[in-house]
Amino acid sequence: MKKIVIILAACVLATICVAACGDGDGGSQGAANDGELHITFVTPLVAHPVWDVARDGFEDGAKDFGFNSQYVGPQGIDPAEMVNLIEIALAAEVDGIITMPIAPEAMRPAFKKCEEAEVPVVFVGAEDDESTALAFIGTNEAELGRQGAAGLVAIMDGEPIRAHILQSTMDASFAIKARDGYLAALADYPGGFEMVLNEPCNSDMMIAMERYQNAFTAHPDINVAIGVCGEAGPAAAKVVLEMGLLDRITIIAIDDVEETMDFIREGVITGTMAQNFYMMGYLGGDFLTTFIRDGQKPANFSNDSGSIFVTLDNINSYAEALKG
Repeated sequence: MKKIVIILAACVLATICVAACGDGDGGSQGAANDGELHITFVTPLVAHPVWDVARDGFEDGAKDFGFNSQYVGPQGIDPAEMVNLIEIALAAEVDGIITMPIAPEAMRPAFKKCEEAEVPVVFVGAEDDESTALAFIGTNEAELGRQGAAGLVAIMDGEPIRAHILQSTMDASFAIKARDGYLAALADYPGGFEMVLNEPCNSDMMIAMERYQNAFTAHPDINVAIGVCGEAGPAAAKVVLEMGLLDRITIIAIDDVEETMDFIREGVITGTMAQNFYMMGYLGGDFLTTFIRDGQKPANFSNDSGSIFVTLDNINSYAEALKG
């Protein structure tokens, strides 16, 4: 009887391991040694509007370039869980990995394991100069900040800017570089620029709203809310409406999530920096399959997927412009 129980337990564990290597929809990927290419996308947020777009690109790439796709990630920003999922992918002997080094220092041991296992990695959304990767695909943060700042400057028309900048976490490399892109572009603004507060929200809507409520109350001189995380725009819009501050606060968001676009149409959010997440997933699959099959590396390590400042004036045409 004891032997039967042990055998059954082993079978259950084997089943769990197979399930862990299933695709993003819960389907089985099959063994990584079946002769087909298996690529895993470890996203920083598995159920998030902008990363869902990257997933669409990744899965379209799987069809176009002929590989089995697995899309996994934590529900909230959790570098430790991303490391765990990378290690699971390595244990399953996948052929390539796409991921975002959202917290580089914490994730470097996992990237080192990928290098040692000779599993190529494509970074999306952020870079890590201290880790080995085949390529980077994502927004040029300095250009994003420059575009967003240019849009803001045109809107403010010489009025002093007293800004609150909200980001996902204080150690997220993309958020840091995007914030710094704004700071560099606004440093010489003739009307005068000051970053009154710079805070994190861990990509959590309730935390973001709480940050804005406290900031707008404690600092009545704040007249601009700049977001470098997807939750910032909608959170600021909701708080501005609740507190009756529509005439005081100009909101510059990031990403083209549906809620943000609705607030632009309603005149609550002035503009948003839309990133091309689709191409991050699509090109990631392209680069990996080309390298694995032909040994050919991308022409450039760093590949700007593109960004564009969206306002009410171009809200119906920006998508085609970005795609082009």
